[in-house]
Amino acid sequence: MELTEFYRTFSSDSTAGSANQLLTEYDSERTVTGRCYYKLSHGGENYSLLFSNSIDSTFSDGSVSKANDVGGEWEILSMRVGLCRNSGDEPDKWYEITFEGSESKKISSPESFCTDKIPLNAKKDDLLCYEITLRGTRFPYHEEAVLPVYIKQSDGSFKPDKRIPLPLMIGSDRKICSKVGFLGDSITQGCGTEVGSYTHWAAKIADGLNDDISVWNLGIGYARAYDAASNGGWLERAKHCDTVNVCFGVNDILRGRTAKQVENDLYTIIAALKSAGCQVILFTVPPFDMTGEKGDIWYAVNESIRTCLCIEANAVFDFAAVLGASAPNQHIAPYGGHPNAEGCRVLAGAYLKSDIVRLLSYEKPNNHLQKPFSH
Repeated sequence: MELTEFYRTFSSDSTAGSANQLLTEYDSERTVTGRCYYKLSHGGENYSLLFSNSIDSTFSDGSVSKANDVGGEWEILSMRVGLCRNSGDEPDKWYEITFEGSESKKISSPESFCTDKIPLNAKKDDLLCYEITLRGTRFPYHEEAVLPVYIKQSDGSFKPDKRIPLPLMIGSDRKICSKVGFLGDSITQGCGTEVGSYTHWAAKIADGLNDDISVWNLGIGYARAYDAASNGGWLERAKHCDTVNVCFGVNDILRGRTAKQVENDLYTIIAALKSAGCQVILFTVPPFDMTGEKGDIWYAVNESIRTCLCIEANAVFDFAAVLGASAPNQHIAPYGGHPNAEGCRVLAGAYLKSDIVRLLSYEKPNNHLQKPFSH
C-alpha cells in the first residue's frame, strides 16, 4: 500500500505513544521475534500499521542516536496480529500481514512504509497483539515505550524487552471527522504513568472527545523542539493531522538551549504545520522543578508563548498554569515532572473544559480566520 492511500484511508486507533527512539547495535546479524500489546480506542473493520526506518528524536545526550539517524538494512521475515482481552494473552486467531502481497519485506534506509489492509473487525478496548519476526543488526526501537513489549526466548517464552520495531500508528479505517495529534516529549508520550495503563493525559483527553475524532500520540522520550523543527519524518507524520497539539521545551532547556533558540524552534514548528494545513494548539512548557538559569529560561519561554507565539498558533493551552504550583513557584511540579495518573487526570479535565475543544472537530481548518485564544 502506498503511504498516500494509507493516510487517506486510515487514522490512529490507539493513544499509546510509539516512535523510533534508538537503533540496535548488534555485533552480528540476529533473528528476533517480539510482541507488543495495544489497546484500541474505537475499533474498526480494517487496519494497517505504519513504520519508519529513521530515528524521530535525539536520545539522551545524542551520543547514541540523534533525530533523523537512519537504520541499517533489515528484513521482516513475518508479521501477524490478533485480538485478545488481556496483555500477555495468546490471540484466538492470528492474521498474517503482508506488504504489497508478500509476507516478507526488506527494509533499506531511509524508508517509511505500511502494511496491506488487515480485516480485523475489532471493537473498542480490544487489545491488538502485534508480533514481528525480523533479521538484522541495526533497526529502530523505542526504549522508553510505556507499553508491554516482549522478545521470544529460546525456550519459547516471552521476556520483557523493548528491542523490536514498533508500529508508529495503529491505523483503522473507521469514519471520522477530524485527526488530532499530540506532538511532544516523554511528558506527552505518557512516561510517569504505569505501563499499559492508558492513564497519560493525551489518552484521558481522547477519552473525553467525541467518538468521531481520532487521536494520534506522537510524543517520544527525550524529544526536543529542535528535533521536530528539523522537519524530518517525525514532523512530516504530524502534518497528516487536522489539528496538532505542540508541547515542547523541557528537554531543550535541560540540554542548554537559550530561550530565544527554543522560541525560534517553536515558531518553525508552528509555521511548518500551518503551511501543511494543520491547526496548531501550542502548550506552555510543563513545570519540571527547574531552578537557577534554567528556571529563568523556563519562565522566559512561557512568557513568550503567552504573549508572542500565541499570535502564530491557533490557540494556547497553559499546561504550566494547570499543573504548576502557585505563584511564585509555578516551575514546581506537584504531580511530578512526568505527571502521574492524577496529574494527567487534572490536566485532561482542564483541557476538555476549555474552549480549545471546539477547534478539534474541524475537518477542514481555516488557519486565517480562527483567532487564537487561551485556556
